[in-house]
Amino acid sequence: MSKVRPYSFTQRAAIDEPVATSGVRDFSQYKILVIDHVSAMRMTLGMMLGQFGAKEIEYASRSDEALAQMRGCAYDIILCAYDLGHGFDGLYVFEAARRYGALKASSVFILLTAERQSGKVIGAAELAPDAILLKPFTGEVLYARIERALHKKSPFQPIDAAYIANDFLRAIQLCEFASKENPAQAIDFLRMKVHLLLRIGDWKTVRDLARTELVEHDWPWLKMALGKALLQLKEYTEAQQIFQQLINQYPLILAAYDGLAQTFSATHDLAAAKQTLQAACERSPMLARRRELGEVAIAAEDWPLAETALSDSIRMARFSFVPQVSDYAALAEVQLRRGDVAAARQTAGQIRQDFPRSDDRILADVLESNVALKLGETSKARTLLDTALKAASSAPSATLGLALAQSCLGLNRMAEAQTLTRAVLQNRHDDPKLAAQVARVFKSQGQEAEALRLIEATAADIVQLNNEAVALAQAGDLTAAAERFLAALQDMPNNLQILLNTVNALLALVNQLGGHAGYLQQAGELLIRVQALDPTSGRALQLAEIYRKTQRRFALSST
Repeated sequence: MSKVRPYSFTQRAAIDEPVATSGVRDFSQYKILVIDHVSAMRMTLGMMLGQFGAKEIEYASRSDEALAQMRGCAYDIILCAYDLGHGFDGLYVFEAARRYGALKASSVFILLTAERQSGKVIGAAELAPDAILLKPFTGEVLYARIERALHKKSPFQPIDAAYIANDFLRAIQLCEFASKENPAQAIDFLRMKVHLLLRIGDWKTVRDLARTELVEHDWPWLKMALGKALLQLKEYTEAQQIFQQLINQYPLILAAYDGLAQTFSATHDLAAAKQTLQAACERSPMLARRRELGEVAIAAEDWPLAETALSDSIRMARFSFVPQVSDYAALAEVQLRRGDVAAARQTAGQIRQDFPRSDDRILADVLESNVALKLGETSKARTLLDTALKAASSAPSATLGLALAQSCLGLNRMAEAQTLTRAVLQNRHDDPKLAAQVARVFKSQGQEAEALRLIEATAADIVQLNNEAVALAQAGDLTAAAERFLAALQDMPNNLQILLNTVNALLALVNQLGGHAGYLQQAGELLIRVQALDPTSGRALQLAEIYRKTQRRFALSST
C-alpha cells in the first residue's frame, strides 16, 4: 500500500531555496497585512514588500489587533511571525481567522519563524498556512515564496465569494468541482472541503470521509479531523485512540493533546485530562489551553493548579480579543476556597477595571458579597447581594446568574438561588460544563441533590416543550409549531437549541405559505442572535443557507 509522507504538506510550505520565477509580479494590486511583535521586523518587511510595488500595507503587533484588522478587511497576503509574544503564536492567529471567516479562500498566509520544528506543529491543522519561511531571509526569497503561493492559490478564487458570505455548502461544491478541474491540487481542495465540513458541523460526513481516505493515506491533518468528528459524535474510545496515535507519532502536534483531554473530561477521567493538558501547556501555554486546564483543575478540586492556570489565562487574555469575565469569577471562587479573601477582593477590583459593562461590574459586587460572608460580615454581604440583585437584568449571563445563586445559597436564600439557577439552565440546558458548575456551587453549600433535581427538571421541561412543537410540525401545523417556539424564547432567549429550532420552524413555515416577509424577518433576526451566541455553530450556518435560498425563492427581503 502506497503512502503519502506524513508532512507532505510542507511541499507547499517548503523551506528550501526557491526556484527562479519567470517575470516579476507587481504587488501593488494586493492588500497586505504584516504581523510581528518586533517593530524593526515590521519595518524591514514593509521595505522588502515595497521593493516589489506593494502599496497597501498595514501592520499589527499583537494577535487581537491582527484579528480585528482581518475581520474588517479582506487581505490578499498576510505575513505573520510564528512567535508573537504573550503566549500567542502565528498559528493561533491563522486558525482563529479561519474559524471566524476572516480570510478569503484564496488569501495567502505565510508564517515567518526561526523554529524548524514549527512545520510539525502545523502539519495537523485542518488548513495549513501557505508557506513557512525560515528567518533570516532576503527580499528575493520572500518575493519568490509569495509569488509561488499566489500562483497556487489562484484556483481558490472562485470559492472566495461563497466563503466570505459563509455560504459553506456552496463553497464545498466548488471545492469538489475545482478538485476535478485541478487534479494536481486535489489534496489542497480536499483539505479545504474537510475544513468546511467541520465548520458546518457535518461530523458524520467528516468521519466517513476520513476513514475512507486514511486507508490509503497517512495524513495527520485528516486524522485530526477524524478525531474532532468522533469527539463531537461522542465516540470517545475511538477518538482517544486517534488523538493518542497522533501524540505518539508527532509529539509537537498540540491540538491532539487538547482533543485527548476533552475525551478524558467527557468520560470523567479528570486526572488523565489534567495530566494531558499540563503536558501540552509545558510545550505551548496557549490561552484556550490554560483556560481549559483551569476548568479541569477546578472540577478535580486541585485549587493551587486552578489558581495558577486561571491567573495565567487572565494575564494572557489582556493581549487577546477574547477576555472572559468568567475567568475572573472562577479565579475568585478558587481564591475563596483557599481562604485568600484579599486575593478574591483584588480579583473583584480587576473586574471593575477590565470590564466596563454593567452586568460585569455587578459581578464584582457579588464577589465582594462573598468576601464579606467569608469574613463573617453577614449584614454587609446581604446588603451587597440585595444591591446586585436589583441591578441585575431579568436574564443575567450564566456567569453572573450562578454567582448570584451562590451568594443566595450562602445566605440561606434557597428560593432565589433556585430561580436564578433555573434561568441559567434554561438557556444552556444541554451544556455539561454548566451542569458541572451548578452541581459544584450547590455542593459547596451541602445542596448537591437540589442541583441535580434542578438540572434534570429543567432539561425535562425543555425536551417536553421541544417535543410538543415538533409534534405540531409533524402534524402539519407549522404555524402553531413556530408560535410555540417563539413563546418559549420569551423565557429562554439565549437557548441555542430552541433558537435554532425556532429558525428552522419559521423557515419551513415561510416555504409552506409560499412566502411571508414577517416570519422571514424574525428568522433573520434570530440567526443574528445565534451568531452572537455561537459564531462557530455549524447548524446555524446550514440554516443560514436555507434562509438565503428562501429569500431568493420568494424574492423576499428580511427588512
